[in-house]
Amino acid sequence: MNKTLNHPKIFNIILPLIGGILYAAGFPMGEFKGLIITPIIGLVLFFLCIDIPHSGDLKEEARPLGSELIALLFFSIGYCLMGYYWIPYTLKEFGQIPFPFNQVMGLLFSLIITPQFLLFVLIKKGISKFRFKSHSSLQSRTNRHLLFALFLTVLEYYTPQQFPAHLGHPWLTIAPYIGLAPIVGAPLFSFMSFWLVLAIVEYIKTRTLDKLAFISFAIFMVVNISLPLKREIPTSSNNIRLVQANIGNFMKIQSEKGSLSFMQDVYSKYYNLSTKPSEAPLDLIIWPETAYPNLLNSELMKTHPSSIPSIFKNIVREMNSELFVGGYDRNTKAKSRHFQSEYNTTFHFSEGEKLKAVYHKMKLIPFGEGLPFGPLNEFLSGFITNVSYFAAGSDYSFFKTKNGTPFITHICYEILFSWFTRDYLNSLETQPEFIINLTNDSWYGDTSEPYQHLYLAHWRALEYQIPIVRMTNTGISSILFEDGSESKRSAIGVEEVMDFKLETSKRNPTPFQRFGFLITVLIWFLFTLIGLILKKRTN
Repeated sequence: MNKTLNHPKIFNIILPLIGGILYAAGFPMGEFKGLIITPIIGLVLFFLCIDIPHSGDLKEEARPLGSELIALLFFSIGYCLMGYYWIPYTLKEFGQIPFPFNQVMGLLFSLIITPQFLLFVLIKKGISKFRFKSHSSLQSRTNRHLLFALFLTVLEYYTPQQFPAHLGHPWLTIAPYIGLAPIVGAPLFSFMSFWLVLAIVEYIKTRTLDKLAFISFAIFMVVNISLPLKREIPTSSNNIRLVQANIGNFMKIQSEKGSLSFMQDVYSKYYNLSTKPSEAPLDLIIWPETAYPNLLNSELMKTHPSSIPSIFKNIVREMNSELFVGGYDRNTKAKSRHFQSEYNTTFHFSEGEKLKAVYHKMKLIPFGEGLPFGPLNEFLSGFITNVSYFAAGSDYSFFKTKNGTPFITHICYEILFSWFTRDYLNSLETQPEFIINLTNDSWYGDTSEPYQHLYLAHWRALEYQIPIVRMTNTGISSILFEDGSESKRSAIGVEEVMDFKLETSKRNPTPFQRFGFLITVLIWFLFTLIGLILKKRTN
C-alpha cells in the first residue's frame, strides 16, 4: 500500500475531510444542482481510512476503533461545513443563540450528522472479532461487497435522521433518465452506489477487480437511461394559486404572540395576495405552513361554521374558490396549556365557507416541535422553553378539491421520509392524485437549505409517481412533477403569487409503494446468487 496513505494525518484527517466536502457537493448549493459522482468519490476517500475486510481476510482489523472514529469525525466535519453551513444561521434565528455560540453548536452537529456511518463503524468493529471459515460464501469478494453494500443501505434507510440526504439521492440530477425510480426507489440507487464505492476501495487497496460490480453498475445506468420517466396523460385539472407572502420571522413571531398590528399586517398580506385577479377561475388557493397566526379550533369550526374566521370566508366567497391553509389547531384533549396543547395543522375550507377536513402533523421535528425523550418530555418542557411541544397527529387525512380530485398533504420535513409517504399512501382506499407539501423555510434564510429541501422532496414524486405542490412561506414554492421536471419556481425571500393549471391523472401504487425496501433485498439476493455462480466457475 502507498506509504502516503499510511500516514495517520493523511488517512484520518485530510482524506475524510475532503471526502465529506465531496459528499456534500452531490446536493444542491443554491442554483448549483450537485453532481452524482462527487458523493461516490467522497465515500471512497472516507472508506480508505477505515478497515473493510478484503481479499478473503476477515480477521480483526489492524486499525483501532479510535482511529476510525477520528476519520468519521473529519468526514462529518467536511460534510457539515459544506452541506449544512446553514445550521448556525438557523440556531440564531430559531433558537436565538448568538454568535459565536451558534457557530460552535453548528460544528457540534458534525457528531450526529451521519449516524448511519457511525453505526456502520461501530457494528463493523464488533463483528470483525468473529472468524469465518475459508470456505464460507463470505469469502467471495463480490458477495462480501454486496453484503456490506446492503448493510450500509439498510443503515442509511432506517437510521433516524433529521435531514436524510442519502447516497442515492444525487441521481435525481439526471432525471428523467432514472426510469427505475418508481420500481426500486432511492434505496437501490444507494445500494448500487455503495457497491461501486466498495469495489473501487478494494481495487485501490489490493489491485483486485470486482468485475461484476463495475459491469452491474454500468448496466444499471444504461437501463435507467433507456427508460426515461414520463408524465401520464392527465384525467383531471385544477386551477391552483400558491400564495408566498414572505412573512419574516420577526413579524411571524410577534403576530403569533398576539400583537394586533403585526396580526393585521399578516392578514392583509394574505388577503390581498389571495384575492388578486386571476386569468382563470381558481379551484384551490394554498397558503404555507402555520400561515394563520391565531389558534384555531377545528372541532368547533366543523360543528359551528360561524366560528370560522372571517378572512377565510371572505376569500372563498370573493374568489369562489376553496382555501387550503397551514395553521395551529387546539388539542382539546390536552392536559396542559403549555405542553402538546396544539397541533401543527392544515385546514381545508370549502367554497361553501365550511371546514371540509384537517390534517395534524404526525412526524414532528426533534428539538423544534418536540423532544425525543418520551415520558420525560413534559417535565423537560418546563426548563427547555424554545421548543413548540406540538401534539402529534394520528390520522392519515384524505382531501378532495371542489372538482373531486383526491389529494393528501405533508407538512415540512415529513416529505423527506420515504417510508412515511409510503405508509400514508398505503393506508388509503383511494389513491390521491397529488400531494400538497406546506412548509416554512424562513428559519434558514437565503441559504442552500430550501434548495436541498426541495431536491430531497422531489424523490417522493419519482418513487410514487405523484406530483407535489410545494407551498412555502419565503420560498422555494413550485410544483414537482413525477418525471423529475419542475414548474416555474418562486425566488427566495420575495412576495409572490403563482397560478397554475395542475393537471393530474388517476394513479395506481408503484412497485416501490407496494413492496418498499424488499425490492432492494431481492435484488441483493439475485446478485449474490450470480456472484456464487461466477465463483464456482472460476474455481
